[in-house]
Amino acid sequence: MRKADPSPSLKTVRPVKLTKKLKLAIFLTVCCWLSFSNPISASDEETIKAYKIGISEWTGYPESVRGFKNSMEAGGFVEGRNVIYMDRKSGLDSDKQRQIALSFRNAGVDLVYSLTTPGTLIMKQIIPENTPIVFSIVAYPADCGLIESFEYSGNNLVGTSNYVELTNYIGLLKLALPQARSMAIFRRKTEPNSKIQAANIIRLASKRGIHVIDLPLDSVDEVRESALKLAGQVDVFMTTTDTLMQGGGEQALIGVSLEKKIPILSSNKIGIEQGSTFGVVADFYVLGQMSGQMAVKILKENIRPAQLESTIEDPPLTLINRRSVGLLGISIPEDKLQNYKYLE
Repeated sequence: MRKADPSPSLKTVRPVKLTKKLKLAIFLTVCCWLSFSNPISASDEETIKAYKIGISEWTGYPESVRGFKNSMEAGGFVEGRNVIYMDRKSGLDSDKQRQIALSFRNAGVDLVYSLTTPGTLIMKQIIPENTPIVFSIVAYPADCGLIESFEYSGNNLVGTSNYVELTNYIGLLKLALPQARSMAIFRRKTEPNSKIQAANIIRLASKRGIHVIDLPLDSVDEVRESALKLAGQVDVFMTTTDTLMQGGGEQALIGVSLEKKIPILSSNKIGIEQGSTFGVVADFYVLGQMSGQMAVKILKENIRPAQLESTIEDPPLTLINRRSVGLLGISIPEDKLQNYKYLE
C-alpha cells in the first residue's frame, strides 16, 4: 500500500539562502518599520523642558531684548526649541502693565525679563515671589525699592542698571563747555529714578559753579514748551534716563536745541543717535546681554536671584554726535576723553 504524503505542516523546510542584497533590504525594512512605530525624539536622548519667559518691554527697547535673547541662546536656551518668549509692551500704560503681569502669573512663566523702573515696580507687585524677575534699564533699583542693594537683592529680583556715575556728566560738561554756568534738566514728574538723578546732578553741579533748573514734566508737549521758554536763559539742556525722555521727550528737545543753538547733555544713547550733542551713557544691548547671562545662571544652575549681584556697565561710553557739535560750533579736546565714540 502506498504511504500517504506527510502533513504539509510536518514537511522539512529547507533554509533559503540569502544574498547580501536581500539581507540589506530586510535590514533597511526593519529599521524603517521601527522608526515609524517608535520614533526617536530629542526627549528620548535628553529630556528637554520648554521654559516660558515673560518679557515686559514697557515702551519697547529692542536692543535690550536682542542682547538678552542672544545671551540666552549662547547659554543653551534656543527660542522655538527649549524656550518660549511671551513678549509684551504696555506703552506706558500702568493698567495694561498690570494685565501683562497677571497674564505672566497665570501662564506660570519660569522667569520674567522686565524693563524700566515703573514697569518693574508693577511686575514686583504681581509676580509670585518664587518666580525670578531679571530687570534692566532701571537707574536706581535700590533707591526706588526694587531691591535692598546691588550686592544683595533680598528677594526674587536681580538685574542691570543703566546708572552712570554722575561725575562723568559734570566732567564732560566742563570739558566741552568750560564757560557753562546754567543748565535745565528735563525729567518725568512721577518717575522716581529721574528725580533721584536730578537731585544728585543739582548737588554736583552747584559745587562746580553751575546753576540747575529742575523741570519735572508730564508730556512731550510740555518738554517742547519748556525748552522754548528757556531758550537764551540757560547754557545747556540735560536729559535724564526716564521713560519721558526715552519716549519722545528727548527728540522734541533736539528740535529746540538745533533751532536755538543750545547743546544737550544727554543720558540716553538713542538721544545722541537722534541728534543730542553729547553724553555719557549705558549701552542697552550690553545691559541686555548682562541680564541674559544672569537669567541663564538662574535657570540652568537653579540659582536664586538673591544669590547674584545687580550691576552696571563699567566703564560707560562717552558719545558725541559729530553733526550736532559741528552745527553748534563746539570743539571737544579729544586727548582728554576716555572710552569715547563719535556718531555721524
